[in-house]
Amino acid sequence: MMKFAKHIVIAACGLAASVMTAGAQTASVAQTADSVTAAAATVLGTALKGSIDNIEGLGVKLDRAQLKQMLADIIDGAQPAYSYERAYAIIDDAVVSLQRHYVDSVFSKEAQQAFIDKAAAEEGATVTPTGLVFQVIVEGEGVTPVSGDDVVVNYVGALSDGSEFDRSSSPVTFDVDRVVPGFSEGLKMMRPGGRYRIVIPASLGYGERGVPGDIPPNAALDFTVDMLQVVPKPTYQ
Repeated sequence: MMKFAKHIVIAACGLAASVMTAGAQTASVAQTADSVTAAAATVLGTALKGSIDNIEGLGVKLDRAQLKQMLADIIDGAQPAYSYERAYAIIDDAVVSLQRHYVDSVFSKEAQQAFIDKAAAEEGATVTPTGLVFQVIVEGEGVTPVSGDDVVVNYVGALSDGSEFDRSSSPVTFDVDRVVPGFSEGLKMMRPGGRYRIVIPASLGYGERGVPGDIPPNAALDFTVDMLQVVPKPTYQ
C-alpha cells in the first residue's frame, strides 16, 4: 500500500511521456500549433486526471481548485513546493495514515466481536465451546475427518470487511491438523459434498499479530469451504 500511490503516479506520467514521444515522431509538419496544443492537452490532461483519480481513490482528499492553480504556476515556471522524493513520501504517509485509521476502527476487538456475533445469529449457525462459528450451507454425507486425515477442499477466505485474503484456484489437499486451530476444528465438522461457513475468532486464527500485509491484528477469518473428499490417514498392519 505504501508504494502504491507512487507507482500509479509514475505509471501515468510515463504513459504521457511515451505517448508524447510517439506523437512527436509521427507528427506532420502540416499540423498547426493549435492542433498540437490540443493534442498535448489531451495526452497530458488524460494522464494527469487518471493520476489524480487514483490518488483520491486511495482515500486522500485533494483541493482541486488549489491543485489546478499550483499546476498552472509550475507550468509557468514556478518552483514546485517539494522534490519528487518528498512529494511521493507525503502521499505515501497520507495513505498509510488513512489505512492505519481504517484498520484500528474496522478491526478493533469490539468490531470483530460484533462481526462474529452477527455471523452466529445467522440461520443454521452454531457456536462451538471455543468460540468458532460453524454454519451448514449444504450438508454433505459420509464421515467427518479426524486428526491425521487429509482433506480435499475448495475455499474462499475473507475478512470482516468482505476483502478476500485467500482463495483456492483449484482443489487443494492438506492435513487437517496443519492449519490454524479454528480452521482445523471447522474441517473436522464437515462431510464430503457439503459447503460450510466457518468464522474463526482471532484467538483461533492469527491472533493479535495477524499476518503483516495480509491479515490485520485481531482479525476474524470468514471462510466458505467446499469439502470435496476425506482421505483417511494410513493404517499399518
